[in-house]
Formats: sequence, structure tokens, C-alpha cells
Amino acid sequence: MIWPPRSPDMNPIENLWDIIERSVRAQNPAPSTLSQLWTSIETAWLNIPAEDFQRLVESMPRRVAALRRAKGGPTRY
Repeated sequence: MIWPPRSPDMNPIENLWDIIERSVRAQNPAPSTLSQLWTSIETAWLNIPAEDFQRLVESMPRRVAALRRAKGGPTRY
């Protein structure tokens, strides 16, 4: 296993990007300019509840344990 692992399972920012992407894709009408897209992304980021960040931080010990059990392979994260 490569250490430190470079698995996306160990990168909680991916979860935040998913939240932002779903928020932007749910907009109707969709952003049609780069400026509108940037504003949509910024608004989505600012509206992520603090609890979501805390939950991701608290998930790190479980992520590390799962990655170790999987010997660096895929996990449920």
C-alpha cells in the first residue's frame, strides 16, 4: 500500500464537491455564463451546513480504518 494513501476515499473534499455539484445542477434555469456559474458555486458552498463539515471531519478515523482493512483498495467511502 502506498502511504500516505492517495485514495479519493481519504479526501472528504470530494463529498463537498458532490454537494455543490448537486446544488448547481438543481438550479432552474441552469447558470448560462461563467459568472453565473461561479456565483452558483459560491452560493452552494456558503450554504453547506457546518454540521456537514463536522460530520466529514469525524468520519476520518473510520475512513482510515476502512482503507487499512481494504489494504489501500476501494472502500464504501
